Parts: sequence; structure tokens; C-alpha cells
Amino acid sequence: AAGEGLEKPSARRVRISTMGSFAANWLVPRLHGFALRHPDIDVAVETDSRIVDLRREPIDLAIRHGLGDYQGFETVRLMAPELIVVASPDLLQSRPPIREPADCLAFPLLHDMDRADWRLWFEAQGVEPRGQLKGSSFSDDHLMVRAAAAGQGLALVRDVYADDDLRAGRLVRAIEVQWPTRFAYYAVGTAEALQKPAVRR
Repeated sequence: AAGEGLEKPSARRVRISTMGSFAANWLVPRLHGFALRHPDIDVAVETDSRIVDLRREPIDLAIRHGLGDYQGFETVRLMAPELIVVASPDLLQSRPPIREPADCLAFPLLHDMDRADWRLWFEAQGVEPRGQLKGSSFSDDHLMVRAAAAGQGLALVRDVYADDDLRAGRLVRAIEVQWPTRFAYYAVGTAEALQKPAVRR
């Protein structure tokens, strides 16, 4: 038949569910290059913080941050970003220089929503902060990066989320100490979905 070997339109579309900050800072900037290499594949990106049901919902891949242990699903490790300390150049110029991790305590700190990252970072650097670590908290790394670029404090963020602002000079590395996270970003899908040529690409 004349239509043999042609994929159905739906087979050329890949639906991806991921967090908004990851989509904005890492995935979306790379979609143009993917589209140039694979012009026949349509990518649909949906941002959602909830855990989608990959067996019941029309989602091919979910990109999630975790340990990669998703029982019953196939996983592909994408990357393991590092936590880095960033700030606006103006904020750093207005205060004494940061020479060691403890010096960060003299600055306002911008936190993740559960307020865990800074305390873990200080512990990893051998610093024991006294009392409560004050400062604003954000549910989205993208918002935290914006707050840091606006001079509101030091942000401890995954390096991929700060790349654009670092290149543009809106942010600078406040201290050159890095701390690799034990988590990574994974593409998660059913075995059936990962058999689709467009999803594999």
C-alpha cells in the first residue's frame, strides 16, 4: 500500500511532562537544535509539579529530579547538576568579600521551599550555622535565580538554572566551592513508550 512505512501523525509527536524551571532553563533552549536535526518530530512540553500517571495519561516521557528509582518504568539519566552559590555583582560589591563558606552567613540567603539546601551546603563545607537561617524561600529555582539577579540575596541553585544569567553578567559565582548533588535528572517512561522511534530520538 502507498501508506506503508509512514508513521501516523501521533507517532511523530512526543509529549513530555517536566517541572517549569527545568523546562525554561534547560529543555526549551535545546529544542531548537533538536528540531533542526529531527524536523519531522513534534515535541509538546507540559509543565506540572505533580507526578503524572505514565500508564494512563498520554505522556511519553516525564523528566524528574530524583534518585532514578522508578519501579516498573524505564529511566535514562540526563545529568546531575551541581549546587553553586550565585549573586548579583552589585550585592557582592556592597559587602565584605566572600573568601570562605562561612562568609556567606553575612548575606541574606535565598532558600528552596523546604529550606534544606543551605543547611546541607554549610554542613558539607564544615560550617555549623547558629540558629535559624533567615531569608525568603521559593518553590521554583527559576524564581530564586530572578531574586538573586535582582540583588535580594545569595542563591544556592543548580548550575543549569543559572547558566544564562552567569553568561549575561546578571549573576556571578559568589564563591568557587562546588557541591555535587546526589540527585540527577532522569527521563522516565514506560517500556512501550521508549520503543517509539520518535521518543528514542
